[in-house]
Amino acid sequence: MTAFVLVAVLVPVAAAQKPEPMRSDSGPIAGTPDSGKFKITPLLAPAYNPEMQFLIAGGFLLSWKVGSPKQKLLIQRSTLSATVSFSTTGAINVSTVLTSFWAEDRLRILLDLAMKDMPDNYWGVGYDAGLDPGSGDATTEYHRRWFKFNPRVLWHQSGRVFFGATLDLNNTHASSVSPTMAADPYYQRYGPDNQNAGVGFVIQYDSRDVAVNAWEGLYLGLTSTFYGHFLGGDNKYQTYLLDYRQYRQLGRKGRTLAWQVKSRIGGHDVPWPELSLLGTGYDLRGYVEGRFRDRTTLLGLVEYRYMFLRDNGARLSRWGWVGWAGGGTLGTDLRSLTGFLPNAGLGLRFELQPRANVRADVGFGHNSHGIYFNFTEAF
Repeated sequence: MTAFVLVAVLVPVAAAQKPEPMRSDSGPIAGTPDSGKFKITPLLAPAYNPEMQFLIAGGFLLSWKVGSPKQKLLIQRSTLSATVSFSTTGAINVSTVLTSFWAEDRLRILLDLAMKDMPDNYWGVGYDAGLDPGSGDATTEYHRRWFKFNPRVLWHQSGRVFFGATLDLNNTHASSVSPTMAADPYYQRYGPDNQNAGVGFVIQYDSRDVAVNAWEGLYLGLTSTFYGHFLGGDNKYQTYLLDYRQYRQLGRKGRTLAWQVKSRIGGHDVPWPELSLLGTGYDLRGYVEGRFRDRTTLLGLVEYRYMFLRDNGARLSRWGWVGWAGGGTLGTDLRSLTGFLPNAGLGLRFELQPRANVRADVGFGHNSHGIYFNFTEAF
């Protein structure tokens, strides 16, 4: 249902945009390349996800290139996406994602900035805790206010290798806590208020042609973050994010096979709000976010992406679709992973700007499903 409404919203947006000449990065036939001009596209659409239910999401996608005209032909677009959503449950969600390239891609500045104020559920820690009770059960309910500020700065080292630093400031306040949650030992250990501050390092190998919508290339990333009693932090712990993604063009441009293996490993006293999760709009789409949490998660996904053709096959359409399948598991560490959460789904794509899509995904999991609306690809 949401996908059809999304089509109705996007068609007038597409019609209002002046047709562009063929881009070298968006079609089977070479032509006028992306000039790198500043572009901003607003968007408003309904959506649904398992934790916030029906919502209205509005926002914009901003993209640009910096440098001389010759340099602009060689680098990819920087993108800034921002969304605000209001749901039927009274939830408010604000999200901003920046992926930017500077100094002929010798410098990359990335940022995740997010805020949530919403009714939520806490099932406990581990695979078995997430299986029962079901979503919305009064025994799991509480109200969550959450904030996250996570910038990363990376410098080019050699070849395709980048090295940099990360800062993570996050805060969670829980109120209206259900008696079952209040009696949970893990929750009791850390309490309703958690402020965490972490610094760390990032190392990446990145040969993707376009970071936000790759057709070809390989990405390997390690982010190690160390949290402590500085900058107002309440807890001392570590997290290690391992991320492998690969993309292969199948025949013509616009047909891509993508796959990802990702693990987030927590060390020492990770507080309950910052445990590793399975079931976000960027991994196992279809599960309630926060239902399955533990110190360590591991997931794998395979996704097929297809953009339609127009003009008798001379150019790529702005429309496309994706299908994916995979699953994940979780546990205290990589040696104690328990259970398996299957995941599959289909999605609709519309190219708002050169190689920058808006997506509507329908995901299915174990006794769970959800519809997601967002800018850029899931991975």
